[in-house]
Amino acid sequence: MAYAFEHDETVPAGVRRIMDEQLVRAREQLTDAKSPREKRIHNARKRFKETRALLRLVREPLGEHFALENAWFRDAGRDLASVRDADAVLEALEKLDLPRPLHNRVRKKLSTGRAEVNLDELIANTQAQLVIAQGRLGLWPDVDDSFDTLAPGLQRTYRDGRRALKRADSPEELHEWRKHVKTHWYHAQLLRHVWPEMMKSYAAVLEELSHALGDHHDLHVLHDAVPDAPQELLDAIDTGQHELERRAHEIGNRVYAERPPLFTARMEKLWAAWR
Repeated sequence: MAYAFEHDETVPAGVRRIMDEQLVRAREQLTDAKSPREKRIHNARKRFKETRALLRLVREPLGEHFALENAWFRDAGRDLASVRDADAVLEALEKLDLPRPLHNRVRKKLSTGRAEVNLDELIANTQAQLVIAQGRLGLWPDVDDSFDTLAPGLQRTYRDGRRALKRADSPEELHEWRKHVKTHWYHAQLLRHVWPEMMKSYAAVLEELSHALGDHHDLHVLHDAVPDAPQELLDAIDTGQHELERRAHEIGNRVYAERPPLFTARMEKLWAAWR
């Protein structure tokens, strides 16, 4: 089934079903022999981000279980991050308009400096831990079959993103904003069925915003990954970041135009009409 609440299921059933499905998908993708190991790790990281977004949506009802699960998926995703980060820097380089000789020199330097990671060991360890994580689902408390179960987490994430937008001036603050945007994007996907036509478009806007902020961060990492970078590369990075920052603020000002209580109240009305 989809990464979304379904009309014919209760909220507690939906929470458990979505979490279980993401863990199963992560395990399947990690062991998919038809895919390159780097892609398997990338897909598993996406599943971890989706599970953490679901956890944040039901943070208050989960109580002490939230801290445990959130920390576990955070650390598991961090273990896999080094593989993806190395690829992201190379992808950021490809998006810059650089003379071919300069591009090739920088790419060679980045490729030479990549740390060796035992991918098979990383995949096997993560796979074993996922089995344990799936077993912990039976320890979770029951949550109410009500929008009130989702409302605090939904509003908290929207509020945090709105506040982060107002502070987003430096690369570090923009990266922090992106974390909140991405969680809100996942929440929009989880609630996609409350009004499919509207929520699909809204999620697409959030995805665009998340990608703009992600590309900005990748350029920042690229800058730090090339010591004594030639000025032409630095200028290209600066130009790219400036345009991405402008675009992110333009979209963000529309996404976060509402006050958080008003946004949550609107979503509650859509949920009630859907139910």
